[in-house]
Amino acid sequence: MSRRTKPNMILKLAFVCVVGFLVVSVINLQTTLNDLRADLAENQAKVTALEDDITELNIKLSTPISDEYIERVAREQLGYRMPGEIIFYNDIAE
Repeated sequence: MSRRTKPNMILKLAFVCVVGFLVVSVINLQTTLNDLRADLAENQAKVTALEDDITELNIKLSTPISDEYIERVAREQLGYRMPGEIIFYNDIAE
């Protein structure tokens, strides 16, 4: 009877090890899946934001460039002024 009990015990131990390994693997895969889902949601949000930026830039590209636009950009972004124009800066905090 001792001989028959020994193989059963080894079989049971092997079965418990395999089941334990499978449980740990499933938990690990579930964690990885959750991380990938979070990354997917983050990347989809980035794609949406970039698509909005592309749409805005396409609108800007499709508008004709007028003299008023060039003057506004030169004043606001480049700090240019018209000849004879004096620009006053107010550094007083409100």
